[in-house]
Amino acid sequence: MKVFIIGPAGSGKSTLVKEFGAFLKSSGYDVKLVNLDPASQPIYRADLDVRDFVRTEEIMKKLSLGINGALLKSMDEMLNFVDLFNLSADFVLYDTPGQMELFIYSQSGIEFVKRLSDKFTAGVFILESAMVSSPENLISGILQNVVISLRLSIPMITAISKSDLVDIDVKEILKGLDQREGLISEIMENLAQIFEYSTLKYRTIKVSSVKKTGFEDLLSALRELFCACGDLS
Repeated sequence: MKVFIIGPAGSGKSTLVKEFGAFLKSSGYDVKLVNLDPASQPIYRADLDVRDFVRTEEIMKKLSLGINGALLKSMDEMLNFVDLFNLSADFVLYDTPGQMELFIYSQSGIEFVKRLSDKFTAGVFILESAMVSSPENLISGILQNVVISLRLSIPMITAISKSDLVDIDVKEILKGLDQREGLISEIMENLAQIFEYSTLKYRTIKVSSVKKTGFEDLLSALRELFCACGDLS
């Protein structure tokens, strides 16, 4: 199974790749860890590192670009090597760039995922617990998840990271919509219906890479995406 770990900068993507990968290996699975961030050195021993082929800082110097322009150019350059990243294992964990929007909103990023995807490809969208502690933030995060799934054309699982820092109760947070007033309240209530299209409706997956918890739930949810015997409930 190919799994793209996606989320905003600082949400804990790389740490999750490292610790969830270690959990899978200790459970007897063949696992490959892949760094797809051309601007960041991986914190784990990568089986394949995009920085062996493309480095954002070198593109910045060579083309006199700012960081965002260099990252977009890096996405273009990565396509030249995409076939090398089509690895086989029980689980291939792809650690996506820290600047999530530059990956999912660039045509090169979308094409990169498309060319690697097969029928057993999924994404895990990471929401940091501290960033989803209000209805506004939670709904915004769920909307991002749906947008990513649409743009990348792969099924997505929502996982709340850093659960050791903040205890999140999704359904209790959504009850806070009743306390909002005016146009904003109406907009939020309508947007909240998108909750029905996320895996959070069935199961709240909370992971902590520090305490190494929630990995069993994440593994179960990934397997159930492609198994008729499971329903994420």
